[in-house]
Amino acid sequence: MRPGPSLLCKLIFENTQLDASPRPLIEIITDISVSIGLLGKQSEAIEKAEIWNDPTLLLIQKELSGLVEMGRPSSLTFNSSSAYMIQGACFIEPTDNEEIREKKTRRLAFRSYHDAFSRITPRQFEFLCGRVIELIGVKNPKVTRSSADEGIDFYGQLSLESIFFPKDLYPTIQKQLSIWIVGQAKHYPKPQSGTSIIRELVGAITLGRAGAFGSIGSPFDDFRVRVGDPIFALLITTGSISSNAWRLLKASGIIGIDGEMLAAFLADREAGLKDGNFDSLQFLIWIEE
Repeated sequence: MRPGPSLLCKLIFENTQLDASPRPLIEIITDISVSIGLLGKQSEAIEKAEIWNDPTLLLIQKELSGLVEMGRPSSLTFNSSSAYMIQGACFIEPTDNEEIREKKTRRLAFRSYHDAFSRITPRQFEFLCGRVIELIGVKNPKVTRSSADEGIDFYGQLSLESIFFPKDLYPTIQKQLSIWIVGQAKHYPKPQSGTSIIRELVGAITLGRAGAFGSIGSPFDDFRVRVGDPIFALLITTGSISSNAWRLLKASGIIGIDGEMLAAFLADREAGLKDGNFDSLQFLIWIEE
C-alpha cells in the first residue's frame, strides 16, 4: 500500500491501544510517518500530516461507521470533546459515569481472551461456541460430535418468552416464540474465513432442516427444526473474516463473529474469570464445564 491516508488509517487502527490517551490526529500521523520511514525528516512529516489529516480523518470515520454497523469492536474512538482527538476505545474520560467506566474496564480484558484462542484446541473452541450461545440465552446448548458432524458444530433453541411481555399475568402468544441458533466453529488462528465457509454453513443448515444426512440416521440429538421455525445461522471463528465474506454475511443474513468480536463479547460478560481477573486455566475450565 502506497504512503497516504489509506495506509495511515490502517496503521492507526492497528497500533492504537484500547486504553490509549487522546492525541491530536495530526500528531499521530506525524509520528507514524517518521517511525515507519514513510517520510525521512520531522519537518517533512509535519508538512505532509497537514495535507493528509482531513482525508485520514474521513477514512477513520468511515471505518468506524462500518464497524459499528456490523457490531465489530474498534481499538479506537474519537474523544468526546474533539473530532480531531483519537483515543483508545476503552480510555476512561473524566466525564464518564460509573457504569461506562465499569464497561470500559471489563472490555480491557479483550486482549487476554483473544490471545487465549490460539492456546485452545479446535474441539475446545467448539465447546466455547456452545458456551457463547448459552450466554445469549440458549438453554442446554448442544455441541455435535467431533467427526461426521454434517457441517453443524453447535445448536440450540432460544425461547423468547422472557423477552416479550414478561410482565403478563399469564403468557399467551409468547409461549410459541422461539428461535433456533445453529452454527459452525472455525478455529483459524491466522487465515481469513472466506465466502466458501458461509456457503458450506447455509448448505448444512438447509440439509439439516430437511433431515437429509450422509450418515445413517440423524447425527444430532433434539435437532427437530419445523417448517416454520426461524433460524439464526452463526459463523464463529478465532481468526478474521475477509471483506467479501463480510459482504456476503450482510447480504445473506448469516451472523458472522470473528475473533475480535468474540473476545469483546466474552470480555463484556467477564466469562470464566477468577476473582475478577482473567486466568487461562480457569477460562479452560469454564469452557469445558
